[in-house]
Formats: sequence, C-alpha cells, structure tokens
Amino acid sequence: MCVRLFFTLILFKSVITNAANETISQGKTTEFWDETEPFGQASSPSPDLRLPSVVVPSFYRLKLITDLEHSNFSGEVYITIRASQRVKEIILHSKNLSINKDAKLTEQIYEKFDILHSKSKREVNENVTIPLENNVTNTAIENITEIVDTKNETIENGTIATKTPDPVEPEIIRTPETTPLTPVDTQITHSTVRNIKILSITEGTGDRLILTLASALTPDVDYTLQLSFKGDISNSLTGFYKSTYTNSQQEVKKLGVTQFEPTSARAAFPCFDEPAFKAKFEISIAHPTNITALSNMKVATEEAIPDRPGWQWTHFDRSVNMSTYLVAYVLSDFKSLETSYVSKDNITKPIRVWTRPELIDNARYAINITPRLLDYYEDLFGVPYALDKLDLIAIPDFSSGAMENWGLITFRETTLLFDEKEGVPRDRQNVAIDIAHELAHQWFGNLVTMRWWTDLWLNEGFATYVEYVGVDHVEPNWNMLETLTRDKMDLLRSDALKNTSPVSRKVIDASEISQKFDEISYTKGSNLIRMLNHTISEDLFHKGLMLYLNNWKYTNAEENDLWESMSEAAAGLPEFEKLSLVQFMNSWTRQAGYPVVNVLRNYDTGEVEFQQKLFTSTKEPYQSMVDQLWHIPISYATLSEDGRSDDWTAKPKIWLNDRTKTFMLPINQSQALYVNVDAVGYYRVNYDKRNWELLNKALKSGHVNSPIAKAQLIDDAFNLAKASQLNYSYALGLTTCVIDGEDSKIVWDLLLNNMGFLRHNLKATSGYIYFQDYMRLILKTQLERLNYGLDKPKNDNEAFLIENLVMWECYVESPRCLQWAKDEFSKWVNGTDINNNPIPSYLRSLVYNIVLKHGGREEFEFLWNVFLNSSDPTVKSIIINNLPSTNNEGLITMLLEKSLTEIPKQYAIAAWSVEAPAGTRRAQALLRRHFRRVRARFASLDPFMLPAALSGAFGFIASADELHQLKSFAMEHKEELLPMSQTLQKLIDTATLRIDWIERYSADINRWFQDYVTNKLTANSVNEPTTPASNTPNNTTGGLNITEVILNSTNVPIANPPNAMPVNDTSL
Repeated sequence: MCVRLFFTLILFKSVITNAANETISQGKTTEFWDETEPFGQASSPSPDLRLPSVVVPSFYRLKLITDLEHSNFSGEVYITIRASQRVKEIILHSKNLSINKDAKLTEQIYEKFDILHSKSKREVNENVTIPLENNVTNTAIENITEIVDTKNETIENGTIATKTPDPVEPEIIRTPETTPLTPVDTQITHSTVRNIKILSITEGTGDRLILTLASALTPDVDYTLQLSFKGDISNSLTGFYKSTYTNSQQEVKKLGVTQFEPTSARAAFPCFDEPAFKAKFEISIAHPTNITALSNMKVATEEAIPDRPGWQWTHFDRSVNMSTYLVAYVLSDFKSLETSYVSKDNITKPIRVWTRPELIDNARYAINITPRLLDYYEDLFGVPYALDKLDLIAIPDFSSGAMENWGLITFRETTLLFDEKEGVPRDRQNVAIDIAHELAHQWFGNLVTMRWWTDLWLNEGFATYVEYVGVDHVEPNWNMLETLTRDKMDLLRSDALKNTSPVSRKVIDASEISQKFDEISYTKGSNLIRMLNHTISEDLFHKGLMLYLNNWKYTNAEENDLWESMSEAAAGLPEFEKLSLVQFMNSWTRQAGYPVVNVLRNYDTGEVEFQQKLFTSTKEPYQSMVDQLWHIPISYATLSEDGRSDDWTAKPKIWLNDRTKTFMLPINQSQALYVNVDAVGYYRVNYDKRNWELLNKALKSGHVNSPIAKAQLIDDAFNLAKASQLNYSYALGLTTCVIDGEDSKIVWDLLLNNMGFLRHNLKATSGYIYFQDYMRLILKTQLERLNYGLDKPKNDNEAFLIENLVMWECYVESPRCLQWAKDEFSKWVNGTDINNNPIPSYLRSLVYNIVLKHGGREEFEFLWNVFLNSSDPTVKSIIINNLPSTNNEGLITMLLEKSLTEIPKQYAIAAWSVEAPAGTRRAQALLRRHFRRVRARFASLDPFMLPAALSGAFGFIASADELHQLKSFAMEHKEELLPMSQTLQKLIDTATLRIDWIERYSADINRWFQDYVTNKLTANSVNEPTTPASNTPNNTTGGLNITEVILNSTNVPIANPPNAMPVNDTSL
C-alpha cells in the first residue's frame, strides 16, 4: 500500500527498551506525562491479537448480493477448513456483520466399496488415474459449490447424494501396448456429508467470531463451514464502502469499493483475517446489469438472475493462494483503456486502466508505462507475473495513495490519472512512482507475503526500493536514484528521534498494526535493501531475489528467510566468512536508529581510526540504544585537491563491526577522504577538522562529479551541528557553495530542507529578516539563470527545480515573487472563463499558496468555490491542499468546521494541514474543545486520518506552554489516543527538541546571518561573515567556512529531525 500522499506526518513507532527503569511500572499513575517511557507503549501481547493456528482455511466460496442504492449487501461464504488437532472451537473474524444462526459445518466423507466384475480388461491397457494434489480437498470444494447451487435437495440422515465431478478432470494416461485379457476387481467411491452440530455462535473481543461445536474436529480432515451474513456498505474508506462522483450532467454516481488492508476484510465477509491464513477464493457477485463488477481474477461467466430483472451474477475464476487483505472487488459504471503484454511464461495478459468516463483520456500515461514496468520486473525478479490479467482503477474516494490488491490495484484518481495537457511533471512522476510501487507488490507482498505485520517492511521496503528502480527504467531522465538518496537523508532526521523504532519490531497489540505503515517500514526498509545490494553486488542480489521468490511463492515468509536466500546467493564472499549475512542485516533491522561514523586520520602514519556510536538528536537517549553496535560496510574514495578520484565506488572496502577500529588506507596527506560513497550506507559521517578542509577544497574545485556527495556533505553537516557534533557556522558556510548558481536538484533539495528548519524556528525571532535576506542572496543567481520560471522549462528536472526555487523566493517574501503571484492570480480571477486558467500549471499551487497567505476573504472564497464546483480531482486536490495556508483565523476555523461536515471524506483531512501560528492555534483549540466530534469524523474513516489531524494541529509547537497543553491533552484522552501513540510520542519529542533549539541557538544563528548580509552589502561581493556565531571558533576561509569539529561535545544545542512535511518546508 502506498501512503505517501496521505500523511501529513509519517508515523513512527516507539522503541521498546530493555532496561528495568525504562519499563512501565504497574504502580505508576497515568495522570502525568512520563519522559522516561514511550507514550502508550504496549508491554505485553494482547491476548486476542492472533487467531489460534489450529484451524486453517484453504478455500473460500464467496457469494455476494450488493445493493448500492440501499447501501447494503448480503452473502454466503463456504470455507474449507482443516484442523491440526482435536478442537471443539472454530475462531475466525467478523466485524459489524449480522451472522445468520443457520450456520452449518459439514465433513465430506469418502468411502471405497469393492465390487467384483465378471468382465475382463486388458491389464496394462486400463486407464491409470493420476490423483490430483490435495484431491480430497478439491472434491470437497466442488461439492461445496454443488450444495450452494442445489439448496432444495433433501438431506436425510446427514447425507447428500452428490453427482458433481471433480473440478479438474484427472489426467488419463493411455498406452498402446496390449496384453491378454484378465479378470480384474474394481472399486467405487461413495461420497457422503456428515453434519457437525454447532452449539453456539458468539462474538468475542478482537472482532472474533467463535463457533462452539458439539464434537471435536478430526485432525487433517477437510470440513466445510457455511455462513450466511449481511452488512451495510459503509461510508468510511475501509472495508466494503461507498464512493461517489458527479458526472458532467451533474448526476451523482455510486460505486462499491473495497479496501481491506490491514484488517478490514472481516468487515465484508467472515474470514480468517491474518496474512498467514492464505487460501484460494472463488467469488460471485450479484449486481445490476448496468454496473461492471471487477475482482482479482478474470470473469469466468455471467448469468442473468431470473427472479430479479435487470440483475446478473458475475462469477470470477478461482484465485491463487493469497491473504484476505488482498481480496478486492469494485462495482462501477467506469470505462477502461486496454492493452496487453506477453509475459515470460509466453502468455498474453490483458491490462486495463479503469476510470470514470469523463477522465478516460487521462489514463493514457498509466496504460503506457504499466506493461513496460511489468516486463522489466519479470526480468529483474526472474519470476513471471502470477495472474492472467491486471486491472488498475482510479477511485474517487480513496484514503491512501494506492492499494496492491492482486490483479485489481486501486488508486486515488490523482495517483493513477495524468492530464497530458494541464498536468505538471510532478504529477506525472507521482503517477509513475505509485504504479511502480504497486506493481512491485505483485511479487513482494502478494506472491510472497509477510507472515505477520511485524515484517510489514518486507512488503513495503522492497516495493519502495523497487519503485525507484522501476521508474528509473521507464523515465531515466528523472534521476530517481538521486531521489532515493534525498528521501533517505530526509528520513535520517526523523530516525534520530529518541523514540524511533526498529524496522522489524514485534506487533503485539492490534493498535500497532496500522502504525507499522510508516517511513521506517517504507523508506528505511528500502534503503537497507539498497545497502545490501551494493554490499554483495547487483548480480548476487538479483540471484538472491530469485531464490527468495521461488522458495516462498504463494506462501508467507519472515525477514530471516530473505537473508537466508541472500546468504545462499552470496556464499563464498570473503566478507561473510566470519560474519553471517543474517547477522549483518539483523543489526540494521532489529535495532532502532542508526550510527554516526567518526573518521579520525593520522596524517603522519596514514592510519585512519573509525568509531561508531548512536546518532541521536536527544540529550537523554535510552541506554539500550546507546549500547547498540552495527555491522557497518564502509565505502570510501579519495579526492585530490582538484576534486578528481580514481576509486569511486559504493561497494564497501572495509567493515566496522566493533566500537572502534583502525585501518591503514592508501591515501596521502593532500587527499581528502570521503566516506560512504553516494550515501548508500545508512549512517552519517563526521571527520576531523583537516579532512573537512580537504573536502572543502575538493568541492570548490568544481570537479566533483557527484551531486549526491555535495548534497550529502551539506546534510550531514547540518545534522551533526544539530546533534552537538559540529559547529553550526560550518554547516551555514557550506550553503554558500550555491551562491554562484547550482543546477543540481538534489543539492538544492537537501540544502533547502535544512534551511526550512531554520525558517520555521527563526520566524518569530527579531533576526528573521536577516535569514530572509540571506536566502534571497543564495537564490538570486540560479533564479536569474532560470528566468524566475517565466519561460517554459526545458525538461522535467528543470520544472522540479523552478518549482522549488520560486517557492522559496516567495517564502522569504521577495517583493518580485509576491507581486508576480498576485498578478497571475488576478489574471485568472478577472478572466471571462474560470475554466481557462492562465497561471502556468507547474506554478499554480505556489500562486494559490501565496495569495491565500497574503490575501484575505476574497481570494479564499474564490478558490473555495472553484473547489466545490470542479469535478477535476487534480484541481480539487491542489486547492484543498492550499486553503489552510490562509492567516485569517476566522477562515481557518470555518475550514476546519467544514472538514467535519461537508468537505468530501478523502479531502477532509487536508484542511488540517494548517500553518503556524494562526492555523495551528485554531486547530489546537478545536481539538481540545471538540475532540470526540473530530475523532468521530476521522477515526471512522480509516486508521490514518486522526493521527494526521493531530500532526497538523500540534506539529509546529514552539513554546513550553503549547507543549504542556499537548501533554495534558494526550493524558486526558489517553485511551482514545492509544491507537496513535506513535504520533503523540513523536510530536512530544520534536516539540521538546525544537523549544530547546530556539532557546539556545536562535540568537547566534541570527547573528551569523546578520553579519553575512551586512558584509555582503558592505563589500558588494561574496564573503563569509567576519564574526562567526559566538559559540564557534573564528576560522573563516572564504567560500566554505571551515571550523573546528567537536566530536562528542555537549556545548552545541540539538535541533530536531523533520516530521515529513513538504520537502522544502520542514519544521524539523
């Protein structure tokens, strides 16, 4: 599942600590906030979290009658089950369903009878029947179907005479050889059904449906459980829910949609709703004939319903083995574009992209890249796509970005559809990324599924890594692997929080399942996989993938299963003779956070000492995390003063497995040592002062060909400064490297991300004007090169860069930018046709944001009315994401109120992405006064919206009073907030750090900017400030300001990691 487009704040899980003083005391009061333990941390497994594994399903025959007009459905499900031991209970899941009391449990009994025949046969020439695999199960399944279709048959003594053949004819082997006729005996098999009495059906905690039996199930025998049920098609965004859209004739059209991940299949039909309970599904849906029904598999047959004119049954083929959360069906009046591709098993497989009829032309980009991605993935994984068709469908009301349902992938309209005329490059890239992500899931997640939600990252980490690789294949000009690095560097800030979590952390409470869908599972997981790829080589990595997929296809796996496959592929590599690959990867997936590698050179002897320790942004980390050690693959390159290097490779050359290790490296005194080449390793690097100076010279030479290296050094410097390991004036000095112009998108992205932290935290200080002046100085040259975005971009990368830089020009209130935005908006407002928008499409979002921020009611109401009246999902999305930018508190309150009532459900949460201080003040007030009302609105839609509302309201806390109010709010509503404990803990952590940073650092940072701008105006040239920030040494070199590195010091304040806000405006 792709969630990046939904979250305002990505969720992070609190870390479990082992120390006794870090666990929850039984006698401790819950009336105050305890800084020594994570908020709402579960200490022991929930007793009703997991179903018993004694009874398992193998097949579901599901028949549904769906009524969109009355928003209800009814159905029957026949589940083939088998017990591994004698039990008198069957426990499965059911949520908000009415279960009929006429449930039946039957055992299919097969008895063979010997009959003597007088006729003869040729002994060797007789038909030899090869039994089917699981023949008993298959026969029972077919008999289930017969029972469904012959309800009027009489049952006597618990026996039904059945005549239905096996679903697949046994293979008959015939031989031409003849032998003399001999008499033979033959047997016949008689099939009977025995009913098992069900004493009671009760509902238990944890959505459990408990059937108590009169007699115990016999182990290793197939039984058929028949349940009838009915339910309401919900108004939420999970389970089987209703979506609507308004067509060009202003008619409201209804759809029936499913979203079952992680635990909502149980709300649509009774089932064993855990990933490990894989089974085959055969689905039939009754619906009006003017509606199209889609499901995971191809349509097998369609048949009219005689007693219900205008209705039909659509029967779908039997599925492959899959988990319940991947089951899907959609009912709509949509149209499709169709293509096909020939898979590696030489089968032509159709691909269709479905959307509402008015948007069908916007499906062309998706239909173009999907077969190319499938073909590439089959080569990459060495395993063909498993199903015989693929549907992709754009849903008007959809929570997450997309969902990987096997064979029927569901998307938000804005993540599948792209308008070639009006769309912007960013939208096209998002479509490509989401399609690539969900297609990767067809192998990682669908073909091989994690055994339990603990290893969700196996699904999401792989799909995220492969999405970058896949998009890079179909759109190589986008430099997607640079984007992967940028996203990793952004995550490193959040992963340095006190309560960050391991990638593979045990899920022991139901509330933790949805909270696993965070950046740790997605982005950290993907980057650990990338690090492994570069460690063992791409060829061996791909060999390991093929072994893993073939060993575990159609079943469930855990992370060590993957590492074992990789170990088999990498057998013989010398680096793993003493260290197993399993140990190597477990040190990264099972430990929270990540290390910083300190590099200290002896320039006389050539020795280099490498030290590792936890990199954290908190002053009081958990001791258990401080004690952690990682197995770190170290790549490095040497750079001459002219920036040239002959040994540039991301493959590790040495390993750091201990706290400290010294190596003799082939490097001379005049060369710079650059560690973690292209930032592939998941760690930060700090150097001694002299090596920083050598790196500076190499970068100034202009011959360092890696934009990633430049961006990485800038990002590491800022975050080392925040963590008290480097003086801030060095990081600030690095930013001058772009003052004469810089064409690299990743350099600007990471530079501006870090300046975004300063922007937010200095905004309320008296020196903020100098920050604004400084930003205008470093933006000026590159903006002039790009003509301020007034010319059409030469390519997509230039469009991305223009979007970023012009946005920042407006952020720092450049008079040119503010006036230009107002003029562009006025042209649109004063035009004769509101549908003819003259603002360049790639700058519309920015223009809306600026006129809302610096305008008033007139601008707000104009855009609000466009939002209400537009049927274009892209138009609606851009506007609703910018409306919260207004500084008018009355308008903010109105918008927040409307999010609880009339704003459509998939857009409602965007109203909470308010800006500080006016927006957050109103959002916090509304949450405190009407929390239950807000909770009722968003918690009922899906598990992710209420955490996003909390993040919008409390994500920019900058005062001790606000922090106190948040803690009080959290404790007052602790029980209701436990399912989003990650969000609360992260908000507390980041607010605490931000407040400390402002108090201790803002004055000196402001002085640095003031000195630089003053000197610039005086000298009319680019110079560093003559007086560095007061807490740093006076060491100015011009260009990049090199200062003494302080390792392990505590006299430099700590700043906060990012909270996954928009990439160029992070408050952390």
